Amino acid sequence: MDATNETVTAMADKMTDIQRTLQTLQLAVDNLTNQQQQRDEDPDEVPGRGDRPRGWAPLGRHGRGQDEEDGLGKPKFSIPKFEGGADVEEYLTWELKIEKLWSLHPNYTEDRKIKLASSEFDGYALRWWDALVRNRQADGELPIITWRAMKEAMNSRFVPTNYLRTIFDKLTLLRQGVKTVDEYYMEMEMLMQRGRVRESLEMTMQRFLNGLKYDVKGIVRHYSYTNMNQLLHHAREAESQLAEEAKVKGRATGAGRFTPRAPPDTPPTYL
Repeated sequence: MDATNETVTAMADKMTDIQRTLQTLQLAVDNLTNQQQQRDEDPDEVPGRGDRPRGWAPLGRHGRGQDEEDGLGKPKFSIPKFEGGADVEEYLTWELKIEKLWSLHPNYTEDRKIKLASSEFDGYALRWWDALVRNRQADGELPIITWRAMKEAMNSRFVPTNYLRTIFDKLTLLRQGVKTVDEYYMEMEMLMQRGRVRESLEMTMQRFLNGLKYDVKGIVRHYSYTNMNQLLHHAREAESQLAEEAKVKGRATGAGRFTPRAPPDTPPTYL
């Protein structure tokens, strides 16, 4: 029994030693990672780099020069401003622009992305972000350290919880109405993008066809099509045809009208 207890104790001690070793290794890896990120973000702090010729830039993962910043460490591209208004589309457009920038600069660290994105906050957005950072720190919560976490926090604040449902309702009720064919299609496409709608091509074409004006739809049904571009082309042609027919009809109606003219006044005759 004593031998068994000694064996268990020895194994527990070994596990403790292994855990300590792993923790030490993890700390070392974290330190190296942080140092590398600092070198990537602040190249002037690395000894010996100041002697390199002007315009030199280190090669990135893909072998390209990363000459993307000026001498002050600022990016050469402009970060879009965000003021945090009530318009959901304003935020979603800003987020899309930021995502495009990050895709063009894949070597940027998460910390740098957050700093750059928040550097152009203004008005309410600036005050909201500052309060969020301070409150998380005061409450002992982990800081936001990734662009994904930053997006989630901003979506929670600037995108209403019923946003997708509202988009789906608008898409379901969308009709051409007084819009041109192109205006109607672009609005449908925008709503589908905002709502992240993924459906078959047949369903999308049927959705578009159902919302067309009755006269346009009547003409388009006589054509064959296999993709959205062909259907859109036929709808434009039908729209142009109807507009031309309306002009011809208007001219014919105007020419067929006859308004009798009153005879000129005849001066009196004196004998």
